[in-house]
Amino acid sequence: MNTQVNWSMMVLIASIGFVGCQGTGQTINFDPHASPSSLKAEAYHDDSLTILVEPFRDNRPQKNRIGSRTHFWGGATHFNVWNGNVSEGMANLALEYLQQRKWQASRATTSEPGAVGSPADVILTGDILSLEANAKSGFGFTDIAVRIQVGFEAKNAVDGSTVRMVLGANGTDTVATFDPKDVEQLTNLVAKDLFNQLFQDLTVQNKAFQLKSDKS
Repeated sequence: MNTQVNWSMMVLIASIGFVGCQGTGQTINFDPHASPSSLKAEAYHDDSLTILVEPFRDNRPQKNRIGSRTHFWGGATHFNVWNGNVSEGMANLALEYLQQRKWQASRATTSEPGAVGSPADVILTGDILSLEANAKSGFGFTDIAVRIQVGFEAKNAVDGSTVRMVLGANGTDTVATFDPKDVEQLTNLVAKDLFNQLFQDLTVQNKAFQLKSDKS
């Protein structure tokens, strides 16, 4: 009798766990923002240089989400960012990082790329090649992976030149108890690494962005 009762209780517990850990198919939206800089002092740059940030081009093959969390008992929960408006979201994120580093940066007032007669010294935009966030839950853990790849493009007004570079960053994390904020936090950290690379690779000369490698 006791064996049968214990087995019934185990079945009941397993059933509760199965219901509680299944994916619902819902979509969770994230709103990544620039992470505060941990640098003690920003590198010197030309404070008079003005930058206009235009919407980025979304060239991802999968545009309706950035990834999913697969659940231990089956099913999935999907992830998205900026309510699906990734082009505008990435431009706003770039602007936040520029302003955080004391650049004179602003957003384009028109949604049309390449605004004619722009007073800015540099127009910054780019191609979003990859923006992925995925999580996989097992028994007592969830592995999270985030990957971002962007082809940045800076157009210099002074001489009509264009600087292009493709940069990527990724990160992983493992948590015992999953919370959607874990994905957003890791996305913020990966984005911070991406923009740190951008600022490390660029320098200013004669009111224009140049690659540091071109000067060596």
